[in-house]
Amino acid sequence: MSEINSLNKKLNKIIIETNGLSIFNSLELLSYGNLDEHESQCLQDFIKKLKLFNNDELDIEDLLNHPIGIAFYGFLKSFPLKYHEEHIHLTGSLSAEFIYPRLKKLLDGKNGNIYSQKIVNIYGENALPINSVEDVEKLIVLKDGEKFSRYLDLLYLAKIILNTKQDHIDAAYHMASELYHKYNVGSIRLKFTLSRSTSDEKEAILNEDLATEEDVVLGLYEGFEKFKKEYPDFGYVLSPSFRKEANFFDATKFKIKKESFEYQVNCLIDILEKYPFLQNVMKDIDTVGDEKNIYKKAHFETLKQGIRKLQYYGFKIRSHHGETFYTLKKGVQAVDNALNIWNIDTLEHGLSIGINPNYYFQRLLQKVLKLNQNSQPLDNKSMEYREIQEIHWNENNSSIRDKIINGVKLNSDEILEFTKIKFHTAIEIERYQHDVLNRIISKNIGVVGLPSSNLKLTTAIPDYKDHPFSWWEKKGIKLGIGTDNYITLDTNYIREMLIILFSDAHSLKITKLLMVACKENRRAYISSLLWKMNKK
Repeated sequence: MSEINSLNKKLNKIIIETNGLSIFNSLELLSYGNLDEHESQCLQDFIKKLKLFNNDELDIEDLLNHPIGIAFYGFLKSFPLKYHEEHIHLTGSLSAEFIYPRLKKLLDGKNGNIYSQKIVNIYGENALPINSVEDVEKLIVLKDGEKFSRYLDLLYLAKIILNTKQDHIDAAYHMASELYHKYNVGSIRLKFTLSRSTSDEKEAILNEDLATEEDVVLGLYEGFEKFKKEYPDFGYVLSPSFRKEANFFDATKFKIKKESFEYQVNCLIDILEKYPFLQNVMKDIDTVGDEKNIYKKAHFETLKQGIRKLQYYGFKIRSHHGETFYTLKKGVQAVDNALNIWNIDTLEHGLSIGINPNYYFQRLLQKVLKLNQNSQPLDNKSMEYREIQEIHWNENNSSIRDKIINGVKLNSDEILEFTKIKFHTAIEIERYQHDVLNRIISKNIGVVGLPSSNLKLTTAIPDYKDHPFSWWEKKGIKLGIGTDNYITLDTNYIREMLIILFSDAHSLKITKLLMVACKENRRAYISSLLWKMNKK
């Protein structure tokens, strides 16, 4: 511990006195400082590991758990300004300590058998019995290799314990306290589901346990306000979120998704009319859920009228797109339609407009050819299969597609033709992507980056260092940082900041990231706060 404290102080001094240079610059200057032999060895070990990480030879956990990584964590945690958590969901950000006693009460209640069966259906036979906080934690945290569809399932335990207004009061207060005290987060933009009614049996909650829309909103408001009275510098935005999937609505009450959504829109407006003080904290809405099959204009038309009504009422529109796309082109198309049809103000995730198409399709080519030369067919559920199917083939070269899909070896001429087709496909999508990206820049549309969520839940980026956050920053895009469902994803806000910094250790300045995280564009003010840290 003394080693960490000593390094922490010396690293802090370098960062402060150089006004927050990049990670590599800070480490280089630290190496020239007054370090004892053990500290110097520790520093050189970290620099070596950082280089290995950037060469895809080391996992980022080795950096985060290193004494130098812990020292960087300590610096970010002690920064005088609080951070803005721009993207956090309610159900995946409640700790096992919060969930367990409430879940235990349900399991011991009159509907215990029903809930037990639902838990087994979702989490498996080994999920029960649940007799401790540790048992809950094992169920709600995403395991290695599990992706988006499984991730949505893991949110179920948190959903079933949020049944009353008081539950939502307690949840909001708990979340605010955890983030404020543990991770230096002073502002939360909370995504929450206004209505959980659905025809999807897997997602369904017992009707008698469903809190009303009004209870949900007022409960969250009162919970955050309770915390704000204790800590006046705390701030929050309530962002009602609506599932995009066509089947996510109560089919017993509504014929189609459009009717269900517009009913929720009217409920939301009625709540604001009844409680006008909520207009100060409920300023935007979001659309969430699995977007793989939601990219065509027709998909966006379903919610268009309701979204327009909210816009005229003063709401800004945020939307999850470009995250779990069917193919890269469809991911760009989804963002394009969100801009044009919904006129969104902020794009959440947006990976499809940050991935380099030339790199993406070259890796696709390499993976596919490796399989093909081993006579292996493509898995029809894989991204490679979907991309190969979507590439524009003509009657002269469609046989190449069929051979790739079926695992029939290509000859050298066919490989060359495949490479040419890949080349032109990448250029076409790159042009489309840049057109969409330029509109985002010109319209000053915000983009929220979520590195851990994007790496763990999608196959779009191979490693953290491939996340486009730093590239977006260089493009001048208005950025935010979020953790998504930080308990489920086993991360936190400061960890996300470190991931971003370590992933662009040469050029992204610590001060720049602090400005983004604190939503503070006065660079001189950030500098003065850094200097004040030196006096402590």
